[in-house]
Amino acid sequence: MKKTTLVLFLSILINQITFAQSNKEQRFVQTVNALVKAFSMQDSATVAKYIHPKRGVLLLFRQGVFDNLAELNTISFHDEGFPQVIFTQCKGIKALPLKYAPLPKFNCENTRWTKKGLFVDTKKTDHLASTICKTRNKLVPDNIPISTIQQYYKLELMSRRIVLTGKEYDNLIFYLSYIDGRWYLTIFDEVTCDCSA
Repeated sequence: MKKTTLVLFLSILINQITFAQSNKEQRFVQTVNALVKAFSMQDSATVAKYIHPKRGVLLLFRQGVFDNLAELNTISFHDEGFPQVIFTQCKGIKALPLKYAPLPKFNCENTRWTKKGLFVDTKKTDHLASTICKTRNKLVPDNIPISTIQQYYKLELMSRRIVLTGKEYDNLIFYLSYIDGRWYLTIFDEVTCDCSA
C-alpha cells in the first residue's frame, strides 16, 4: 500500500513538473513569435509588453571601432536618433518556424549567415554583453563597475539568444530572459552583423 501510494505520488509530481516545463516552453515560443511580428510590423506597444519594467533592454551596437552598449527603457520605431534608429532595420522581416539547434554564425567576408531560419540554442550560453564591458574597460578605457559586469553576466546566464536570419541583410538577434515566471526581452544584439570595424 505504501509503495503504491509513493509511486502514485511520484507519478503525479513528475506530470506536474513536465506540464510546468512544457507550459514555460510554450510561452517562450509565443513570446519569440510575438516579438518577431512586433519588430517586423514596427509595433512599439507590443514590444513594450515584453520589456521588464525595472531591467529594460540592453542594446549592443558598434560605434566606430568599439562595441558599445546602452540601457534603454523603451524601444521606439519612430525615433530617428541614434541608437533607436537601429530598430527600424527589422521592418518587414519574415517570421520563420523556431528551431532548437546551434545558432548560425555571421561571416563578414561574404556578409552571409551559415544558415537561414529562426534559431535558439538552449545548450549554449552567450556572454556578449559582459565581454563587451570587459573589453571596453581594457581598451577604451571605460569605468564600467565590476558589479555591473556581474549583473550582465547573471542576466546572460538566465537568457536565451534568438537569431533570425532571412534574405541577405535580414536578421534579428535578441535575448529572452525568464524573470518572475515570464519571458522578457532583455538584450538586443546589433553587434554580431556589424562588420564596419
